[in-house]
Amino acid sequence: MTEPESLSETEMKLKLKAKMVAADEQKYTLQVYPINVEWSYLEPEAEYKISTYSFKNDSIKKTVRNALSRYIELMIGSIKVGSKEYLFEVQIPKGFDTNNIKLVFTHITDDINDEISRNKNEIKSFTKFLEETEF
Repeated sequence: MTEPESLSETEMKLKLKAKMVAADEQKYTLQVYPINVEWSYLEPEAEYKISTYSFKNDSIKKTVRNALSRYIELMIGSIKVGSKEYLFEVQIPKGFDTNNIKLVFTHITDDINDEISRNKNEIKSFTKFLEETEF
């Protein structure tokens, strides 16, 4: 992808926001959601729609798990998806470095943005192929 293309005005760059919904002696529970794009959760399909792109629950959960596992040992059941209220919910151990939390959420955001970009480029490429090809 060329530089001007990556900065096109139609390019969506997701931003996430976290809010603490619970705390106990060992952990904080955070709910994370997009703040700069329209999004929704579609229950029958078990997927999130972020702008015009769809992500299955498992895809979001895998992205979050992969990013978190680089920084902390995950507890079973520490990641939840499948809610109209948040994109994902995660449990972070108390005392976890806030700079690392920022790195984790930035990594998750970048992964989702990359997936959207790949999807967009694939659709664009396939559409061009269909326009240029006769059968």
